[in-house]
Amino acid sequence: MTNTNLEESLKEIKRKRLALWCVFISYLPAIGIVLRFSSDNTGPATVAIVWIIAAAIAGARVSLSRCPQCGNLFHMRGVSTSWGKRCRHCKLSL
Repeated sequence: MTNTNLEESLKEIKRKRLALWCVFISYLPAIGIVLRFSSDNTGPATVAIVWIIAAAIAGARVSLSRCPQCGNLFHMRGVSTSWGKRCRHCKLSL
């Protein structure tokens, strides 16, 4: 793999990680706004369900990212997940 392709692949993993953090950080403000303007439990429950689905999708996208160098899952080794900054197999750094 060329150096440019390697860098682009690593940038894609970084974008997925950033999206995951944005989903995590968005929960409290989103639920706070809905609680402030909602008169029943439907709004907060909807936000919570949507947030759980978004977090599951973003987490799966990060966990299932392939390392551009070795081709293995970047963040997973076996069934364990570590969202560290190095490939769990070849130790390639983001």
